[in-house]
Amino acid sequence: MDQTAATPPPFPDQDDEAAIRALWAEMARGWAAGDATLFAASFAADCDFTTVRGEKPPGRYGIAAGHAGLFDGPYAGTALDAQVLAVRFLRPELATVEAESTVTAPGGEHLATTHALAVVERTAEGSWLIVAFHNMIPAPRQAAAPAGDAKDSAAQAPTVRPRLRHLAIVARDPEKLAAFYSSLFAMELFHRDPDGSCFLSDGYLSLALIKHRLDGETPVGFNHFGFHVADTAALGAGLVAAGTPEPAERFTDRPFAEYRAMDPEGNWFDLSEHGFGGPPPPPGGA
Repeated sequence: MDQTAATPPPFPDQDDEAAIRALWAEMARGWAAGDATLFAASFAADCDFTTVRGEKPPGRYGIAAGHAGLFDGPYAGTALDAQVLAVRFLRPELATVEAESTVTAPGGEHLATTHALAVVERTAEGSWLIVAFHNMIPAPRQAAAPAGDAKDSAAQAPTVRPRLRHLAIVARDPEKLAAFYSSLFAMELFHRDPDGSCFLSDGYLSLALIKHRLDGETPVGFNHFGFHVADTAALGAGLVAAGTPEPAERFTDRPFAEYRAMDPEGNWFDLSEHGFGGPPPPPGGA
């Protein structure tokens, strides 16, 4: 009996892993060139793609169309640093991929970071394509509170009492206002949106400075606030019982709140179980 012929090939194959990683490099090249077709070439024609907003464009064609709008709009001239963190082979022709991507402005300024879990499959021709892709913006990693420290922080789960953790202001010049709060009140800028909106934190409360749109209806000034809560579903039921509208799910690329609600006088507020982002409190801070 020929024992050599009966020996299965090595698994996983290093060449296969390199080919899988090359899919993300190809995406980065397409992004840098502003070429949506090249960006989408890494995806199967019928890829199940979920954006950070929860939207599901129809396959490779929808992925290309959606990114063409980004390359011609808010992400024009930006670069994508796409990093494959882990590849796990489920079978020789099927694997999962964990990846992280960072978008930077032409001057190198950080704009956004996303994480993705993808499924890749070997085609009949022997190449690899992404057949499923779920994108998300991760909640900021928070430092754990020291043992025995009873002080509340943005990283800790809220107690039964909801915590006011977020304020939002519509600003004509978010960058200038962010510089004001950073220099005079030592607030830390931890996120920017492509439109120029800035997000700061004092380690406890986050402050959103939302870019005012000249063609929009939202006035300059205070816009909304937000609560960190233990159970959005339970609180939502309580709001409905109190006669206010049912909280609406927020389909947004910002990682700070899951629901938008309204009090009896029409004031907006957000509800979030995971918190509103930002750095941890400074040592000894409130």
